[in-house]
Amino acid sequence: MISLQQEFSRPGHQPPTETGTFKLDHTIYPWNSPIPLVIVEGSSPEMGKQFGKATKGIIGKVVQHNVPILREALSKSKLKEKDYLHNAESAVSKFTESEFLDEINAMAEASSVSYDSLLLTNLNVDILTTLRSRRAGELFSCDFFSAWGGATQTGSVVAGHNDDGGRLMDQFSVLRIAKPKHGRPFVTPITPGYIGYDAIFNDSPFFFCGTALHDMMKDSEVMNDAVPSWFMYRWIGQFSSGVEDAMARFISVPNMGFKNWCFTDSSGTKIVEATPKHKAFVDFRTKRKDATYISNNTACDELGSHIKKVKHPTSGDHRFASMKITLENAYGKIGLEQGMQLLSDHYDASVKRESASENTICMHGEYSGKISGTCRSLVVDFSTPGSLEVAVALGNPCYGYWRHLRLSKGLKRIEGYNPEDPRERELRGLLAA
Repeated sequence: MISLQQEFSRPGHQPPTETGTFKLDHTIYPWNSPIPLVIVEGSSPEMGKQFGKATKGIIGKVVQHNVPILREALSKSKLKEKDYLHNAESAVSKFTESEFLDEINAMAEASSVSYDSLLLTNLNVDILTTLRSRRAGELFSCDFFSAWGGATQTGSVVAGHNDDGGRLMDQFSVLRIAKPKHGRPFVTPITPGYIGYDAIFNDSPFFFCGTALHDMMKDSEVMNDAVPSWFMYRWIGQFSSGVEDAMARFISVPNMGFKNWCFTDSSGTKIVEATPKHKAFVDFRTKRKDATYISNNTACDELGSHIKKVKHPTSGDHRFASMKITLENAYGKIGLEQGMQLLSDHYDASVKRESASENTICMHGEYSGKISGTCRSLVVDFSTPGSLEVAVALGNPCYGYWRHLRLSKGLKRIEGYNPEDPRERELRGLLAA
């Protein structure tokens, strides 16, 4: 079990230049520090207002970055923005919760951006991966593992997720801790302005995340009146009581994206690979059958007739192979700390040695001249009764600050976070600026 006496830790061995309380490295991230916490509660509009106020400047930049790219993609595909937004609103209201749209509206007002521009920004992953206006594989990647039984120190489930991809959208991520009026209290590392993001867990405890796919679905699979990805993560993460409940929700509605969806609770993990119209179960496990993993590789042969293959091997193929080897090497030792080390690993299966690159679990696209890589890492440990142990790092985890938290049922207690700590005050100042 991780000691919470030391809130921040750094497993890395390449410390950046020291500036002030934190050691800042502006070559990759605007700051290199523990991920900021933003705590919100109440109705969806109340939470949207609180979050928008706390991250106002960042939301403006996120919208400014996204909107021109997305409008160009829609224009090239001869889709009218107004109609696309209307379809998304209809799907969100019909299949999930209309209050999510109220939350976006409140967030937009609090951050002084328009509702339409913020809603459009929340559709970015779906526009870029379905319309394929640019190499979305470099913008959305991600890796996931889950282990249990003999693979872990305690036999309990330990799961981890790296948010890999374009740095420009994710470099200002915060850890949103939410206590909503409806549904379950939940936590998600998230880019300010988004309604949900690709990793979210609640107090049941239940963990939901996903990985993008580098292959493309065929045009016949595309649905513009399905649930957008960020809304799907939020809906399932906020309202599900466990894997079976979450999967029943997921299967009952059409999803807009093409990806691997990962469902985890204390009983284990299930992974579903899905286009908007077809779904299949993923069954990649280590040789002892007590760990599973996925990257950006298409895993299910059943979907073969519904997808268009890109040139392989991709970086996702290499990271998938790297994950398999790293998991086998960590067998029997996986806990919160080992999970952190696993997500920080630099073994490159393509060259069969340690060499940080876009092919390693801790992804470094900068070595290939790309503004991409691991933007955030998260490990969830289900071994402590009555609480959930988590570790989260902003930026590449190999040298980032890991924040350790222990969250009680209902998120009534957040051990490992002291808002009066001078470091936290400085971090809030950085966030506000």
